[in-house]
Amino acid sequence: MKKTSVIILVTIIAVSILLGLGYAAIQNVTLNIAGSAEATPNQSNFKVKFMRDPAPTVSDSTHATANITDDLNATINVSGLTGKGQNVTATYSIENASNDLSADLAVLTTNSNTEYFYVSSRLAETSIEAGSNTTVTVTVELIKTPINQNVSSTIGVQITGIPVEPGEEGSSGLTND
Repeated sequence: MKKTSVIILVTIIAVSILLGLGYAAIQNVTLNIAGSAEATPNQSNFKVKFMRDPAPTVSDSTHATANITDDLNATINVSGLTGKGQNVTATYSIENASNDLSADLAVLTTNSNTEYFYVSSRLAETSIEAGSNTTVTVTVELIKTPINQNVSSTIGVQITGIPVEPGEEGSSGLTND
């Protein structure tokens, strides 16, 4: 019985050594990289501006002028309207000069003398991709003939451009008046 115990013990040791050698093979190695990434918005990446070429156009140059002052400002001056229903329009080109951001656009028109003048504006496109352009048309109409004195109005057209990711045009929630 002692001999059987020794044989069993030797067998167990031999099996243990053989199993140990089997697991002594080269194992996988896992490499890990941990870190972070950050990005910061930069206003210079979003460039929506008036285009100087083509220059703004007017429907009647005897009664209106339209000019570009700088990338973000333009003027319209209307004079000499004399009778109800006379109107002039000015059309300005707007460019999205951004490298990769699209722009949703909205326009808001103001008029200090709504008794005599109706001022409206219309964007040809309310969303433009990077590198694209559109136009805004401003119309000034005399809606009441002046009788005793000259009348005037201070008008304003504010075009708001909001940056949107490409493919998400029209998602900003901007509305036009």
